[in-house]
Amino acid sequence: MHRPADQEWPISVIDRRGHRIYLTLERWDHALAHPGMHEELRDIALNAVQQGSRKQDKYLADKFIYVLESFELPEPYTHIVVVVKMGWQGEPPQPNNFVLTAYLIQKW
Repeated sequence: MHRPADQEWPISVIDRRGHRIYLTLERWDHALAHPGMHEELRDIALNAVQQGSRKQDKYLADKFIYVLESFELPEPYTHIVVVVKMGWQGEPPQPNNFVLTAYLIQKW
């Protein structure tokens, strides 16, 4: 798989609520296994975390779903979904918010 040589992992972005969320190479490779996903969609996925709508998973309180409509997605997809786990680690506790996966959907 081709990756830019100058890309530093993990990649961090800030969502609209001020949470720093990071994407690891391992989680991005996981996302790329979903239908329609490809390397060039990484910036759109990160933008979904920064600008997309967010809702909490109804079963897991520490999981959030970010959704963004984009006209740059391959047909027939209309939206990208990014799943994020919010948590804490270390002593003293520090935020540990990271992307679990990303995938494409059709939404009418």
